[in-house]
Amino acid sequence: MQQKKCRKDCYLELPEEIRRQIDSLIPGSGLAGVDKDEARERFANVWLDKYDMFIGQIQSLDMVLVEELAADDERGAILLTYSGSLISLGTLREQRRWLEYASVKFRADVPELVKSSAVELAAAVRQDAVADFNGSPLKHSSSIYRIAVCPEGTALRDQEQRIREATIFLTNGFVKLNRSIALEADSSMDHFTIKDIVAYVAQKNSLTQVQTRSVIDDYLSTVEAGVLLGERVNLGRFGALSLKLQAARKARMMKNLRTGEDMLIPAKPATPVPRMVFSSIMKEKAARLDAGLFQDTDSSAEDAED
Repeated sequence: MQQKKCRKDCYLELPEEIRRQIDSLIPGSGLAGVDKDEARERFANVWLDKYDMFIGQIQSLDMVLVEELAADDERGAILLTYSGSLISLGTLREQRRWLEYASVKFRADVPELVKSSAVELAAAVRQDAVADFNGSPLKHSSSIYRIAVCPEGTALRDQEQRIREATIFLTNGFVKLNRSIALEADSSMDHFTIKDIVAYVAQKNSLTQVQTRSVIDDYLSTVEAGVLLGERVNLGRFGALSLKLQAARKARMMKNLRTGEDMLIPAKPATPVPRMVFSSIMKEKAARLDAGLFQDTDSSAEDAED
């Protein structure tokens, strides 16, 4: 994913509160030596990309925007603050909700998370107002910019799944967008390394990184064993992994494109090769994404080894 083509003069088009947030972030962002107007535009572009990502994810999960969530509304919600952070609220059960606050700091690989399992809304959550919570380390939010909920009548279990899925996608997406501001010159740094994934999953589930790495390694080893034993391993909504037999190939002559000389490609016996088949759900989600967030990739990259 890459940041969209830079929008021009977008800083002044943002609401005043967002502009104040941007101005407060610049001194500690690593852009202190950059022209102030240029730094503002970089931040403004990333903020707009965050908003586009938020709206795109909400739409892909068939959630809707509302201006208010009553304290006794049983629906869960995802709140986007003016500061660009996320607050996820679970559905109302026995007068309590779970809460997860992701403070998505600039130049941070893993977001700061605040989690609570039994939270009450002190009052209705309203757009353009501070939200207050009881029973959580997070007592007050910054002003709420947007409130997303599932449509009335959506099953509570389905709501929980959509909110958790959106939370993981947006939290990690916001981190990646943040990193594009100060780390543009270092394309070798990747957010989705196993180290970062382990750190995030551990923090999100209140586990140690050692415990999390052990579980992930066991899961991957089990998947690998199934595939190598000739099974078709179902990966849930991602799709399935299996082996297919690649036909034997005879030796043949080809021309070296760099030197123009003929070269012999040796024969190759029939060989089992891994194959990933993506589910229709995964394909549909991919198709809904904004293509402007992605750069062109060489089709040969699909065959690259990790």
